[in-house]
Amino acid sequence: MITRELYWNYFQPLATAIAPEGLVLMAEADRMERLLTASVNKKIYPAVFSMRPAYKVIDNGAEQFALRFSVIFYVFCKSKAGDEASQEAAFDQAEEIALAIIKQLRRDHLETVDVDFDYNSAALEPVTLMTLDATQGYEVKLQLVLAANEVFRNYFDE
Repeated sequence: MITRELYWNYFQPLATAIAPEGLVLMAEADRMERLLTASVNKKIYPAVFSMRPAYKVIDNGAEQFALRFSVIFYVFCKSKAGDEASQEAAFDQAEEIALAIIKQLRRDHLETVDVDFDYNSAALEPVTLMTLDATQGYEVKLQLVLAANEVFRNYFDE
């Protein structure tokens, strides 16, 4: 297992459970833009895009490893260009989804030993993206720590 798999195996089902009718994807900025542009042909909203996270390895000194991920994800909802009420509704829907993801991270932190999440690390910023669709949403940045012994399993075999 690699770090991307550890992160994605945790985040993807969590986000999909919260936004099951939309698209949940790990994407770089250019891929995200291409997918949003292609949305004319298929339903992707609400869309949750997680960037590939940077991370730091943590060793507690007892061969118990964790990874501190610097997570950035976006939630986009479709609106009608020039329609202020539609744009506000898209912002509201995106914020609800982003907050639901954050609340689930906190629940997992409280209920499991494999997840460490601090509300103080979360920051949400409203964003607008214009492609062929008008979309409003939120950029979310946070720190998430996941137990990572399985990533370093080969370390013990060497």
